[in-house]
Amino acid sequence: MKTLSIIDEDAGNWNKIPYSQLKGGGCGASMRAACIGLFYQADLDKLIGVSIETGRITHHNPVGYLGALVSAYFTYLAIKAIPPEEWVARLFTEALPRAREHIQKVGR
Repeated sequence: MKTLSIIDEDAGNWNKIPYSQLKGGGCGASMRAACIGLFYQADLDKLIGVSIETGRITHHNPVGYLGALVSAYFTYLAIKAIPPEEWVARLFTEALPRAREHIQKVGR
């Protein structure tokens, strides 16, 4: 709630939320992100960017916003009928390198 209170009424400053030195705990970002994995089946880079940025709104710490990425990405893999035993390896080889690129590109 503290983070949401920072956002202007028109949400024009959503990307100015300060980095949280706390652990960014909680599972809210992760719980909200599965639908992102459903929606962005054709564009993995968009899925990664949107999941990170939506998670960052309320959990601006890697512990929080990467939880959103994992939920969205695992939903994406489930829809593509990828066997669950491959998910973690794919997370480390496919999603996390792209996530790092996104985070560096946007400068957050």
